[in-house]
Amino acid sequence: MKIDWQQLFFNILKFIGMFFVYQIGTIPLQMAYLMPTNQAFVLVAFVMYLITTGFMLVLFIQMYRTQLRKHNLAHFGRTKPTKRIVIFMIMIVILWILFLAMQIWMNQAKLLPTSQNQQTVIAFAKAIPWWMGLDAVVFAPIIEEILFRGFFFNWFFNSNDKRMQLIGVFLSGAIFGAVHDVSSLLGWLVYALMGWLLALTYAYTKDIRYNIGLHVFNNLISLI
Repeated sequence: MKIDWQQLFFNILKFIGMFFVYQIGTIPLQMAYLMPTNQAFVLVAFVMYLITTGFMLVLFIQMYRTQLRKHNLAHFGRTKPTKRIVIFMIMIVILWILFLAMQIWMNQAKLLPTSQNQQTVIAFAKAIPWWMGLDAVVFAPIIEEILFRGFFFNWFFNSNDKRMQLIGVFLSGAIFGAVHDVSSLLGWLVYALMGWLLALTYAYTKDIRYNIGLHVFNNLISLI
């Protein structure tokens, strides 16, 4: 397969750019965390958050849909919950529950240090729990799945070749782990495993709604 290096470089720049756009959208949340007792300041920051995150969500969804209409060799889109997909999702949910149980055991055994990302989430949840809950359970899963699965596969692995998609699954999970925790190999592996399960779900079902649902499920359990 011939690689268009110019287009690949352009897609890498686009992916990095969209990641930074996502980071900019979290600034109001970080601002509110600094002064959680100042209700007026928190309210202003929350309005800013709704505007920036809402704009970003619309932008991401529109870009994703446009990509699927223009170039979609892997046939991503909306798929019906067939028997094959239902069985697959049951297996993934079971694996996910085992994954969460493993995390709990490792944390209790002090084998897995709390990552910087998890420390930040815990701190935000204590300071502004209602806002953190909204971000973690609603906005973050949708935006992150469109970015790390939707954009990633469309820009780099838009192919019906199963081998190419498996490489995409591996790299998607590896990058997802790297942006969440690079403090230790084990910490990276935990987030990478999460990313691999999400990417495998996307590649298999061809429908981003399934991995968004898994991501919501994971974040909701983490908050509880």
